[in-house]
Formats: sequence, structure tokens, C-alpha cells
Amino acid sequence: MDWAATLEAQPFAQALRASRWTYPLGNAGHILGLALLIGAVVPMDVRLLRGDLRAIRMLRVYAIGGLCLALACGSLLFAAQASDYVANSWFRWKIALLVVALVNAALHLHPLALSRPRQCAAAILSLCLWIAVLLCGRMIAYS
Repeated sequence: MDWAATLEAQPFAQALRASRWTYPLGNAGHILGLALLIGAVVPMDVRLLRGDLRAIRMLRVYAIGGLCLALACGSLLFAAQASDYVANSWFRWKIALLVVALVNAALHLHPLALSRPRQCAAAILSLCLWIAVLLCGRMIAYS
């Protein structure tokens, strides 16, 4: 865990902790990114379950934008308290589930190429994984 302490000691991480505004703004950016991501993923998955693929291309742009914002801001928040996060089992679960959710998304990037049962399975798995990522992320604050 020396790497986590080294990361926390970096000037940008110290500035995040010391500033009255940067950490809360990073947190707000992370939440906004999650809102964009989940706000696009849920309708995409519901449409996929219904067999309606029309809006998926449009919604995917918002999901990717939200993911990028959440990852960027989340990385900053992590750097500010890396040792605490690395030691937190909820955080470790969140990251593991996030990786599985991203792999699921990458494997099913082109739903038109999938059979109908596989579309439904990918959508249900996606919904479950993203909800689990959110729940684990929220539980970090309570442990």
C-alpha cells in the first residue's frame, strides 16, 4: 500500500484535500457523471429488453460521456484518500463490479449482432451490475 500513500502525497492530491472547493467540486462532478451514465444506461437496457434498438446509439454518447466524467472525477477523489479507499472492502467491490460492467458493455457494444436472448441477458446483467456499482459506492461512506 506504499503506492497509495505515494499517490496521496502528490501535490495535486494534497491540493484536493486542502482546498475548500476542489474536493466538493470533484465529488459533484463524479455524481453528475454517474447521473449521466446511469440515466443513459437504464433506458438503453430497458429498450434492449423490449427489442427496440432505435435510441441506443444516441443514448450511448451520454453513457460514454458520463462514464468519462465519473472516472476522471472519481480518480481525483481516489487520489486524495487512496489509502482509505484501498483498505475499504466496499470500494474494492465497487471497482471489481465496475470492471465487470465495462467488460459486459464492451462485449455487447453492437446489440444488433446479438441474438434476442443474448440481448436480454446483456441488458439484465448490465442493469444489475450498474445498480450494484452504485450501491457499493454509496456504502463506502458508511464504512
